[in-house]
Amino acid sequence: MSSDEEPRAPPEERRVRMKEIFVVWVLFLINLFNYIDRYTVAGVLALIMQKEKTGFSHDLSDSEAGLLTTVFIISYMILSPLFGFLGDRYNRPMLIAVGLVLWAASTLACSFVTEYWQLLVFRAFVGVGEASYAALAPTIIGDLIPANQRTFYLSFFFIGTPVGGALGYIIGGEAGKHNWRWAFRVSPPFCLVLALVMIVLVKDPERGGSEDDLATVSQEIRSPDNPIMQLLYETWSILKIKTFLFSSIAFACLAFVIGAITYWVPVFVQRASSIATHGPRYDNTSANFIFGVLACVSGLVSIPFGSVLSKFIERYTQKGDALINAYGLWVGSITLFIAIFSATKWIYGFWLFCFITQLLVFVGWAPNTAMVLYTCPPRMRSLASAINILLSHLFGDAISPTIQGKLSDSIKHAFSDFDISISDCYALEYSFFLSCFVCLLGSVFYFLAAENLIRDRMIANDTLVSRRGTAISNVSALSRSHPINAPTGFRDEYEGPLTQPLISSQCDDSD
Repeated sequence: MSSDEEPRAPPEERRVRMKEIFVVWVLFLINLFNYIDRYTVAGVLALIMQKEKTGFSHDLSDSEAGLLTTVFIISYMILSPLFGFLGDRYNRPMLIAVGLVLWAASTLACSFVTEYWQLLVFRAFVGVGEASYAALAPTIIGDLIPANQRTFYLSFFFIGTPVGGALGYIIGGEAGKHNWRWAFRVSPPFCLVLALVMIVLVKDPERGGSEDDLATVSQEIRSPDNPIMQLLYETWSILKIKTFLFSSIAFACLAFVIGAITYWVPVFVQRASSIATHGPRYDNTSANFIFGVLACVSGLVSIPFGSVLSKFIERYTQKGDALINAYGLWVGSITLFIAIFSATKWIYGFWLFCFITQLLVFVGWAPNTAMVLYTCPPRMRSLASAINILLSHLFGDAISPTIQGKLSDSIKHAFSDFDISISDCYALEYSFFLSCFVCLLGSVFYFLAAENLIRDRMIANDTLVSRRGTAISNVSALSRSHPINAPTGFRDEYEGPLTQPLISSQCDDSD
């Protein structure tokens, strides 16, 4: 380090600066409006399915309704790796701003459609716009905030998910009282303002810039010169990280469950209350409002609690981030089963256990993202975040609304002798039991991730090099030179062999 270079405080001593908090707030607001937009469709779904409300040529089936979310998620997940690849090389705030403009234009266009296929097309373009922010925002936070405070700020960022989703339901329900098209005209103006803020006021932080004062990631990666081959090479390097792969599959299971619940619960509640012998009847507005409030409260409570729980468990085991998710999904599969089974018998019991289920699945969101960041080399975090999005949506909420809709349509044939209101309700009820199984499956994969977490985190730390150019070639040397990179308890919990770092670091031994 040159004599005139300003030294940086170790992360446990450095305070998060106001300009960094401002950036987190901006990203939080983008996340908030993302989920407002995403779940506004669910809020007006019951209206969009009726041709007399939309002017479409036909009523939508459950399968067609589910496809509205699927096309959005498919475009969203396919473009995420591209934005992640670009984000590792170019200005991330500018990429996010471009995506915000496209997102705002596509959402506004949804309010002017006259046919079902047009709505499908514009929802797909909304996914393209949102992919830019989703892949890059967590990595910006990761590069701004020191590791020992990162989970807390990630949890704040992810609070926008349940709060935005809740507002989406409420906005959709309220818009339904007047005109469903106005539900798509709320978020675009705010998105354009946030795009301007990203361009003017947010600077792209240094990759790995939040790491400690003695170590930084090497910016050299030995990979092919061809951009396509680079993308494939780095993708394969990331997928070889077992913790990353298992946690991404597990998060896909979580996304599958969340996608099915958030999309179909308001419709299911309306159907269940119409045949229940006890309890109130729910229309589109009341069902969306109650579910939105419960989702908001569960997220506000559970996501920050997950951050606190992660810090507490870290005193006893370095596997805590994976175990929080594993046990959350395990118990959540049970409470979801009870909730669905209770709907036609005791609707208040359904709301209670649905709320508990959301508490359990939301608690691990910030720890899951933290795992993605600290088990991957900082130079590849944008791409790793994007691949995590791709896998979680490909096998998660991209398919769950459509699968559940098709499953519901298929089950209806078994109730052909019943009144249509009864067959519609029980078909959708039985289709929900698939989510219970998927929730339990996600728990299994998080347990597998826990078994590899310590080893993979140490290997990721092994890709760091000294700012003076001295390579840190193994964990013991790493812990001697700077113990922060090998947290207390790592060597106590793991004594197995380490492979070579996933990327080849280039360093200069000269001073």
